[in-house]
Amino acid sequence: RTKAKFTLGSININGAGSEETHYKWSDVIATMRRNQIGVMVIQETHLDAARASRIKTAYEKSMFLRSSSEMFNTSSKGVAMLIDRRIIKCVKEDIDTYEVIAGRAMMVSVPWRTATGKIHILGVYAPNDPEQNGAFWTTIANVYRENPDWPRPDFLAGDMNMVMEPRDREPPTACRAATARAFADMTEGFDLVDGWRKENPNLTRFTWRSKATTGPQAGCRSRIDRIYVKNGLWDDTREWGIRVNQPLYTDHELTQVTLYDLTQPFIGKGRWEIPDFLLKHDGFLEELDKMCLETERATREREDNVRPQSALVDLKDRIKEKARAIAKESVPKARKKVAELAKQLETALDDTSITQEERREQTDKLTEEIKEIERSQLAKRKADTTALWLLESETIGKKWIRAN
Repeated sequence: RTKAKFTLGSININGAGSEETHYKWSDVIATMRRNQIGVMVIQETHLDAARASRIKTAYEKSMFLRSSSEMFNTSSKGVAMLIDRRIIKCVKEDIDTYEVIAGRAMMVSVPWRTATGKIHILGVYAPNDPEQNGAFWTTIANVYRENPDWPRPDFLAGDMNMVMEPRDREPPTACRAATARAFADMTEGFDLVDGWRKENPNLTRFTWRSKATTGPQAGCRSRIDRIYVKNGLWDDTREWGIRVNQPLYTDHELTQVTLYDLTQPFIGKGRWEIPDFLLKHDGFLEELDKMCLETERATREREDNVRPQSALVDLKDRIKEKARAIAKESVPKARKKVAELAKQLETALDDTSITQEERREQTDKLTEEIKEIERSQLAKRKADTTALWLLESETIGKKWIRAN
């Protein structure tokens, strides 16, 4: 029942447990759908049982939610996982949940093409305090040791709140030795590797940036949001990425990776189709009418002994060419702009000819431009969806009135 691949994502959303921040859940789901993410690990959710139940009810047809939070402290911490039912083909009974540390660590097992029929994902939101952070990793290792019947994680994803290498922090700073050792002991015990670093050994990228303008945190950036994968599965993964082009209101970036079942045959993109948006494009529809009328007239009057079958083949070819030409011209300006800004961002991040402060200023500016475009596009999609729902509701209401 499972597909031949699925994408795992992870993001810290800076709290989404109040009425003022409840919109973040719909934004996360919209981001999942746009990026085809099957499982999203979410940190700092601030969810209580009532709000978690409300989210489950609202999205139960398309999503499963699994959440963990401290019983008497829902104003901080919290981890959750959203599972897209259209990508991870399952029912709720297929999902196993293991609460490792309430509000801090939770493992979810979902159907996948493995020997056991499940893939095990450990989501974490580690403490910020270095001493507590080190104890956190030791506690996780001990919990699994005390539960030998629990499956070991295939993926570890979340906000680690620490880095293993100085280059993953700006300005470069080494992690507390005891904390790094505790984390390394846990990951080595589970045979987990930093997949993004393994695929990009020479890159420097960050997933969190401080919004502070003064004080010791001013200008700080780090790669504290990471995804680890079991060493034996790393060869089956692709598309390790840190996505800046996402619309969520948070100071963290989205990290993601795609796991493939490489035993399955390669399936191409399928036959070419006219893009859906062209079916509402006035210019294309006018050209389509014109070409169809010309072909109809030519076959009816048998101009130049035109055979209907040949005319139909020629019409299809002309429609395809026209559709491709108009689609290329009609790529939304916003998408083009984001692509241009993303290239500029990559160039700026790798530019060693400028100072650290100049690079930070340039990259922060480009990042904000990208996010603003993504947020405006998300708002537009929401408005279009609402307008369509209202139109459909009005139509249904009129039909009911006529029928009664």
